[in-house]
Amino acid sequence: MTQSKYLPKQMNGSIVNAYMQALEDRLENAKTICDYLHGLSITTAQETELENIGKLIGYPRPLVPMGFEQENVFIFTESCIIDNTIGFSAISSEVGGRFVSSTSTSSNYMNLGLYRSVLDKIAYIKRYGVTLYSIDKIASLISKNYTIYYDENQDIVIHFSEYIGYQNLWLLSNLFYKFVSLPQVHIITDSE
Repeated sequence: MTQSKYLPKQMNGSIVNAYMQALEDRLENAKTICDYLHGLSITTAQETELENIGKLIGYPRPLVPMGFEQENVFIFTESCIIDNTIGFSAISSEVGGRFVSSTSTSSNYMNLGLYRSVLDKIAYIKRYGVTLYSIDKIASLISKNYTIYYDENQDIVIHFSEYIGYQNLWLLSNLFYKFVSLPQVHIITDSE
């Protein structure tokens, strides 16, 4: 039996070296796990790994309403035809149409690419805290055309000088609501 590298040379008996070898064998599994965790990254993680990282950070992958990627959130019956040129829909058979819902009852998980980008910034906030710089990093995910200032209540306002879409407004509002208490962060966007 070889001498354990963790013991002084005076302790070179077969029993103590066998004991040390057994300990090293047990720790080899932990080393594999440590190596895996050390190599894990938000930018390279697979979907399940990324969701677990999100849970550890405190931002599990959120459910978003069905049709979240679409700009038209109003849902009409099948008798209505969605026409983007006039806004909502054209009526085919019923006078006035029947409004079903402004949101669907079912939900999907947030797009993985968007979740990865947001999770990276949330990890930054969890590490360094909520600062104007971290708020700026999150706002820059959406657009480069914005200003950040304080309002009369000393709350932080992010004013986008372009229309950013309801999805991005929903995302930023929910994100800042979850992680920022005082001062609050408000999102203002110019209309289309």
